[in-house]
Amino acid sequence: MLRAAVILLALIPAAWAQAVISAHSGMVNYVEGEVQIAGNPVKLDGAIFPDVKIGQTLSTQMGRAEVLLTPGVFLRLDHNTSFRMISNKLTDTQVEILSGSALIEASEILKDNRIAVKMGDAETALLKTGLYHFNADAGQVRAFEGKAQVSGASSSTELKGGRTLLVGSSLTPDKFNKNKSKDELYTWSQERDYRLALANISAARSMNTKTFTSSLWAWDPWLGMYTFLPYSGRINNPFGISWYSPGTVWIVFRPAPTSDYGYSSGNSGWQGASPSSVSGSVAPSSNASTGAVGASSGSSSGAVAASAGASRGR
Repeated sequence: MLRAAVILLALIPAAWAQAVISAHSGMVNYVEGEVQIAGNPVKLDGAIFPDVKIGQTLSTQMGRAEVLLTPGVFLRLDHNTSFRMISNKLTDTQVEILSGSALIEASEILKDNRIAVKMGDAETALLKTGLYHFNADAGQVRAFEGKAQVSGASSSTELKGGRTLLVGSSLTPDKFNKNKSKDELYTWSQERDYRLALANISAARSMNTKTFTSSLWAWDPWLGMYTFLPYSGRINNPFGISWYSPGTVWIVFRPAPTSDYGYSSGNSGWQGASPSSVSGSVAPSSNASTGAVGASSGSSSGAVAASAGASRGR
């Protein structure tokens, strides 16, 4: 199914009119079921994507939600979960998990961007890319991958991948079994990334590189969603799925070979990789650019209004 989707993207002409949003954190990118902001139901229709403003609370009830923080950082909320937006600046993003279970995927943290998560009396500052789980009901923070600094009222400690701790205690990290800790929220987040990866390929092909100066959230009209677009290189996220920049998207999309093994601009298509390449399991060519180039948040593009006829999933 993924193969068919990628082949379809290869056949669709590039759309150069690309809307981007990286002015602040807090845009709701996807919802399922009952989700509210400040007590009002969240409805995504076309290109209408509400923001969780400073001081507002988003709650999921019997639903789930995906919220975009700084470019490359996703906040995903499980059923019966709520968070409050403390600060939505790219240079200082702060959220508070009030109840339930939340997962933060940090595929890229730009040099000048700070992301901190408050829960109870503790604050967790994300120091490296990774995957972080917050359980407000249990007062537990877990790092599947990455590194964070957890600070309480009187102590502070470093939390690395494969470690967990309880806030409000002595902040002593312990090991945990990552495989046994992959719950429904983890699985749902991974499924979301597979769809976002397809949108990333489409958006990377469509981006006008002359105006592309920083990693950002890019609107893909074909799949009707925002996706992450790194400024340079190919980035593997914590789930092993790849985000491609416009300069490296040819790893999964490039002109079809001619009879003399050359390439023709008039005969193009998706070549040389199985659908698993979308998830990053196929190594790129040896001359492919890898890694990401950090970009200042000050060069991020402002929000641009986007319109599309694609209906949004619930």
